[in-house]
Amino acid sequence: AVPHTSVSAPPGLPVCMSSGSCTAQTAAAWLSAHLEDHVEAAADLNQYWYSASTIATLCDLVREQCFRSDHSCALDCAFLSTPSLFFALTPAERARSRVLDFDEALGVGEPGFVRYDFHEPTALPPALAGAFRCVVIDPPFITVDVWRRYIETARHLLQPSGGVVILTTVIENAGLLAETLGATPHTYLPSIPNLPYQYALFTNFSSAALDRPNPEVPHDPAAFVAAAAAAAAAAPPAEAEAPVTGAGHSYDFEAMLDAELRRQAQS
Repeated sequence: AVPHTSVSAPPGLPVCMSSGSCTAQTAAAWLSAHLEDHVEAAADLNQYWYSASTIATLCDLVREQCFRSDHSCALDCAFLSTPSLFFALTPAERARSRVLDFDEALGVGEPGFVRYDFHEPTALPPALAGAFRCVVIDPPFITVDVWRRYIETARHLLQPSGGVVILTTVIENAGLLAETLGATPHTYLPSIPNLPYQYALFTNFSSAALDRPNPEVPHDPAAFVAAAAAAAAAAPPAEAEAPVTGAGHSYDFEAMLDAELRRQAQS
């Protein structure tokens, strides 16, 4: 059996026992305490956080799809490289979830933290295999080879009958996500304020909350959906992908940014 964690709040976060506006308040407090670092020691982690409003929307989506009172799964939701979402949950919700991340500093004082390295997709505590109803994923890199490792982890964690997936990445990965996880993009686009290009939100379910544009994002959602259809028709260009890299490894982020800027200039 998977042990449930305690429900005490991490230091510095408001103690919220219900959802709603408190989620955004908790998210804002967490974001203030965990500023992005793209220059110093943490730069290799490639951490970009969602906005507080997007965190609140995604947490409500997790509540809608993943949390059940029947406890038919050992645990409700695995947050893969999405700590800002996990820490915006109520203590009771975190007790039935886990956050899997490479950055062990995020786990200080949090019993629901599990160290995760995507280079070893299934090197996890045995009790977590097949234990979850839902996985939420936002990898530090957008390349197909990295995503395939996260997909392997998702399949390892989800209950044997399958489950709910919530994913954010560039629209060019639409074909891969449709083929492997049955996930498709939505009108709602997540806001990641400091990321130099726009992500899409993919799920394997429908939700009215995702049929509305995100007022924080200036991009046209219809254009992103159209791009997804084109991406799904093409096989993922695995041979063109950059080598797998991650925390502690060098990664040519400037080249990735230049490629995105060229793509936007051509669109």
